[in-house]
Amino acid sequence: MRIPPTFRTIALIILLAAAAAAPSSAQLFPQSGNLVDTDGYASLTVFHPGSTGFIAVKGVIKDEWHINSDSPLDKYLIPTILEVTAPDGIIIKGILYPEPEMLKLEISDQKMPLYHGTVNFGAIIEISGDIKPGEYRIRAALRYQGCNNMTCLEPAVAIEEITVRVGTMEEPGEMTHDDIFLAPPFIDGTGAQVTAGSGDDDNSFGDMLEQHGLILAFILIYIGGLALNLTPCVFPLIPITVSYFVNQSDGKTSRTFVLTLFYVLGMSITYSILGMIAATTGGLFGSALQNPLVIFFIAAVLVGLATSMFGLWEFRMPTFLSRRTGQAKQGRWGAIMMGLTVGIVAAPCIGPFVLGLLIYVGETGKPVLGFLMFFTLAWGMGTPFILLGTLSGSLARPGHWMVWVKKIFGFILIMMALYFARHILGSTVTNIGYVIISLTAGLMLWPFDRTPQEGNAFKIIKIIVGAVWLISATFILTMPGGPFRAALEHEGVEWEEFSEARIAEAKAEGRPVMIDFSAGWCIPCRELDHKTFTNEAVIDYSESFVRLKMDLTSINGEKKQIKRDFGIRGVPTIIFLDTSGEEKSDARITGFIGPGLFLERMKGVYKKE
Repeated sequence: MRIPPTFRTIALIILLAAAAAAPSSAQLFPQSGNLVDTDGYASLTVFHPGSTGFIAVKGVIKDEWHINSDSPLDKYLIPTILEVTAPDGIIIKGILYPEPEMLKLEISDQKMPLYHGTVNFGAIIEISGDIKPGEYRIRAALRYQGCNNMTCLEPAVAIEEITVRVGTMEEPGEMTHDDIFLAPPFIDGTGAQVTAGSGDDDNSFGDMLEQHGLILAFILIYIGGLALNLTPCVFPLIPITVSYFVNQSDGKTSRTFVLTLFYVLGMSITYSILGMIAATTGGLFGSALQNPLVIFFIAAVLVGLATSMFGLWEFRMPTFLSRRTGQAKQGRWGAIMMGLTVGIVAAPCIGPFVLGLLIYVGETGKPVLGFLMFFTLAWGMGTPFILLGTLSGSLARPGHWMVWVKKIFGFILIMMALYFARHILGSTVTNIGYVIISLTAGLMLWPFDRTPQEGNAFKIIKIIVGAVWLISATFILTMPGGPFRAALEHEGVEWEEFSEARIAEAKAEGRPVMIDFSAGWCIPCRELDHKTFTNEAVIDYSESFVRLKMDLTSINGEKKQIKRDFGIRGVPTIIFLDTSGEEKSDARITGFIGPGLFLERMKGVYKKE
């Protein structure tokens, strides 16, 4: 039976009050203050004046219990907060929280961000340049509320005092507790160390919304839309915009301005529908890109636009529509249709910001909010189009330079089409295609180009652009995974296909397990394959593990369930199971990580005899 949200909230409040008011019931549950066992650590044996480092609070939560994340979705729940107080001369630069796990409880209708098992919290500290050598004590207070599947205890606090030793420059400082400080939240998804300023702001879009409210959220969404104009899916559309409005303007600024508004309206329709779908289904646009039909459609649109750049056709309103709407409306309808097309082409460049927005909208399940958020995103993205289109229509005049520039972006659009189809064509065919297109572009835009010269500056620009394309072809040939390098690189880690039965066998044999969740369209996955998994030390140490790989290029029902079971939110994700078959959550890897850090992560999971 579905419990209404209001009743769930009331029930949760009653449970909290009952837990606090009935001492006799405390015998049935652990005391709040004993629910989380904590220890404190410093990242270095000796800190030097002017240096930065970390402190950590390691919390071990009792079995079958959890604590809320630092940003719970329900405003009635109490967040977990780490408060750090340092003496003079030591500055707290940021608080670091681990990534929570989304879990479904019986008292909630949707998954909630929670911490359970062993979790590490931390802070970035900076040592003043004029501090005196000696030992300094930092006070860390972890405030939390513990709950199990049905009951919550009263809030509690765990206090740790961490000793930090400051020494002279002659005293060596060594890193301590690698298993803690070489894992999240002290390193990011790329394996790089977290720096000051990235700690407290490393939460999802939903966290930002909870903290700052809707007004600021919509402002940030608009700014995010502006930033999307720098992505590779949007930037090549600039000449299409210029060309379209130059041909439509008739030299009238007011007419061009109206057309640009309808152009952006078409883009807004595409993105608003995307937001409503995400809110209704909880799905992401990225999952649609795993469908070969969708990929083929996007690639075909890109190639079609590229042929327009080469002058093989020109976008015009269909005759039967122009007859019914009239010439004036034809331009507006044509602008809307052009904007719809641009929205479809640009949508794959969602990026981390829009991915967070999609996740948040999907979790809220509010179609109207999703519509408004993505409508705002589209107008932020469309503002430069309005300015550029209006100015180009009133100031720019067609010329030979524009024909040549359109050819450049025609080649870029073909490269984009190949990029989106890469996991269907395979890496070898795709890379060879990149090389052929780059060579062709370099030759056709420079030595073999027959565009009439328009001054020495234009001639120099042609040489530079042509050389860039030819250099790009050389780079693609020699890059990791490229046609030339692929033949020279030695073999890497040997993987088995993922299966639950193989995990059970490993547990019975007392062997740890390493599982690589990847996809053919994932660039960081390819970097792992060619930079990390070909490292001899990594290969040698990995032989102690049962190595399984799950390919998420295309996802069926079974793979969806496995993703949910392991909490996989993106690729690449690498998880480690110890000899008892339990995941070492602090060893989980999301994103590219170099061979050195990867080796340390494996050693933290399993020590060779």
